[in-house]
Amino acid sequence: MKIHIIWPRSSADAELASVADRYLNRIKHFFPIEIVETAPQRGRQSENDVAIMRADSARLLAAIPAQGHVVALDERGRPIDSLKFAKWLERLTIDQPHGVIFVMGGDVGLDQSVRQRAGDVLSLSAMTLPHQLARVVLLEQIYRACTLMRNIPYHK
Repeated sequence: MKIHIIWPRSSADAELASVADRYLNRIKHFFPIEIVETAPQRGRQSENDVAIMRADSARLLAAIPAQGHVVALDERGRPIDSLKFAKWLERLTIDQPHGVIFVMGGDVGLDQSVRQRAGDVLSLSAMTLPHQLARVVLLEQIYRACTLMRNIPYHK
């Protein structure tokens, strides 16, 4: 199974990007993983939030592979703890030979069209997270799930 992650490109915080890269490299020991960064919509936020969200979401949708289980990451998604996430991801490794595709929106979130395209809509946290930190949280949880699936000490 391959893991795809699609998100808009954002200005990188070097420290968080380094942590994200570390988890990305760890995940590669378990699954092939590909990250696709789409071009973010330009514009002044607060004045054009809906237009920015729709444009970003259209680019995200266009980047989704034809096959695979799409998971939208959205603040209105279903909350899930680490153990349930690991069991859920393990089930997908069996049920989804074409892989799982995580889609994360930009600063203004995901349009309804992305949530409708998804087989699952999950929330990483009830709290608002900076985009770069949300990336780290997702990658860390995928890595944690990988270690749980293989009974490798890490989760505590």
